Amino acid sequence: MNRGLIAALAATLAAVWYVAGMDDATDVEPATPDSRRPSSAARAVAAAGEAPGVLIADAPVRAAAEVGRDLFASHSFLPPAPSPAALAAAAARKGPPPAPVAPPLPFRYQGKLMEEGGITVFLAQGDRILPARAGDLLNNQYRVESVTAAAITFMFEPLKQRQTLTIGSAP
Repeated sequence: MNRGLIAALAATLAAVWYVAGMDDATDVEPATPDSRRPSSAARAVAAAGEAPGVLIADAPVRAAAEVGRDLFASHSFLPPAPSPAALAAAAARKGPPPAPVAPPLPFRYQGKLMEEGGITVFLAQGDRILPARAGDLLNNQYRVESVTAAAITFMFEPLKQRQTLTIGSAP
């Protein structure tokens, strides 16, 4: 095991000595202007401005312009917000917004009780059973306008829209 470590150390030292000797080599020929000429693809990329900071002999150096840029500034990848003029033009193309509509009735008819004072209906909303008579306000939104043997008429108070729940035919 000791011999393996010594061999690895010797190989490492030989590699370092070899690489250090390459820097001192003086037989390297200087580059001619023709050998430094970038390829046509590299010139096209540099001309289009696609590669800032790429140093090409014929392209302007862009790296110096980016030195003053704040590297830690926050950046958003969202598209820019449309201008107010563009929003107004889009709204003009769409026309006026549709009128609001009352939601579907949240009640199901469960039964009715006919008394001398009028008709009381029993409505289900989820797990609850609600007794209702004409004039009652349910859920602070639905006013019971009328109760007949065939239908219940509600007024959806926020929009003042009428809705009818059919409960069957008259007896």
